Amino acid sequence: MPPLVQPLFDGPIDIVGDVHGEIDALLALLHHLGYDESGLHAERRRLVFVGDLTDRGPDSPAVVTLIQGLVESGVAQCVLGNHDLNILLGLHKYDNPWFYGKDFRTKDGTLIPQVLADEATRQTVTRFFRTLPLALERDGLRVVHAFWDQQMIELAREATSSVSLHEQHRLAIDENHSTRNDLDGIARRLEHQNRNPVRLLTSGPEERIDPPIEVSGKVRHEGRVAWWEAYCGQTICVFGHYSIPSKVNRSGRAICVDFGVGKRSMERLNHSWVAKTSLAALRVPEMQYVFDDGQKRIHG
Repeated sequence: MPPLVQPLFDGPIDIVGDVHGEIDALLALLHHLGYDESGLHAERRRLVFVGDLTDRGPDSPAVVTLIQGLVESGVAQCVLGNHDLNILLGLHKYDNPWFYGKDFRTKDGTLIPQVLADEATRQTVTRFFRTLPLALERDGLRVVHAFWDQQMIELAREATSSVSLHEQHRLAIDENHSTRNDLDGIARRLEHQNRNPVRLLTSGPEERIDPPIEVSGKVRHEGRVAWWEAYCGQTICVFGHYSIPSKVNRSGRAICVDFGVGKRSMERLNHSWVAKTSLAALRVPEMQYVFDDGQKRIHG
């Protein structure tokens, strides 16, 4: 198995944000980017996906099938996202009900239509996700799903399995906790988030917050850290996860390409509180965004 930090394609690339099962948006974006059905481009561009291929949208199996084919044919790369990791870890309580053949419903019981996976699909998706790296890098450019931490990158560089690396550090953190009585439940959860390289790279650093907030019906005492605001690396870091493309590092070197398409299923219910969402790609070296509706704009 190759390491969990791998070389990023040379040459011009298009870095695609979190897809979240939105197959129609993905097909439209690839068309506007100029790719044919086999993922080839007349200008020899190649695709890079930042992860979170699944969950929330109408057809996660179709998205995985398409991207898996592109990756295995050598015309695309993809890193592992936190929703994809949760499938590998079997954490079906919080997301990916489609993977377990269960309906996705809002808190008021409204059905969100999704294609449900059968056993063959589950096996195919799991095998593919096990092959995905946690990060990609080349001179001047890095790609990760949520957060680039050099110490954690070095740990991932020496590993070949996200699941094994995650479990190794989960067990070590639990062992440390067994000898301590100075940590409450919140502090223990934060250590599992911030000291496990797989968690940190795929879902980012967190901190204790007061007062707590409610997220998806669950009270949370931990909140995300806006790490990109303090990012000062000379290397450009492109990431997804946060649905905050307008919030970038002042130097322009930490760039989020998640334009919130994971919320599109809620848009379809005409919830007025949901802003218009998009699936987008950042073209490098042009530093231009292309959106699934065909619009384009320069980054910055």
